[in-house]
Amino acid sequence: MDNSEGQWYILNTLTQHEKSVRDNIQRQINLNDPSIPVFEVQYPMEKIMEVKNGVRRPTERKYFPGYVFVRMNLYDEDNKVIESVWHYIHGIKGVSKIGGTMTPDEVKQWISMGGAEEEAPQQAPRLQYSVGDHVEIVDGPFAGFKGVVLEIDVERGFLRVEIMVFARPTPMELEFWQVEKAMD
Repeated sequence: MDNSEGQWYILNTLTQHEKSVRDNIQRQINLNDPSIPVFEVQYPMEKIMEVKNGVRRPTERKYFPGYVFVRMNLYDEDNKVIESVWHYIHGIKGVSKIGGTMTPDEVKQWISMGGAEEEAPQQAPRLQYSVGDHVEIVDGPFAGFKGVVLEIDVERGFLRVEIMVFARPTPMELEFWQVEKAMD
């Protein structure tokens, strides 16, 4: 990253508009228009593998939902706002405001978290459950219930867990991420 020009700013965006804001700014950067000194844009996220309804697919997880980071010259030498930049940024659909600046240390920190989007998707977590393990449900309508693992379906990413509902043993099928090992 070349930080020789401009200052890093935080842009507040509307929910689910981060990618379109980033793409719009990147198009402006590619034009290399000197009247709008915008140099770099980042939208930190990571690519992960998600199992939903038994299907594994790559997906993206945002590190900072609602924010995009941009390196630009917002002020001139006399510390006055460059009107063309201000109007350009505020004219992008989905930008709610220009937030504060970021220090070089903050920029390095979020880039090390995964600001580079070219990383390969992470592999699914190692299997951490065994038949007979005691688990606690952490998501869904039965969150907080404890049970015992009866069966593991690694291919689909599901566990069959038996919990007690109204004093009766009730088997449930849950995804791996919906449970964690119970601390007895």
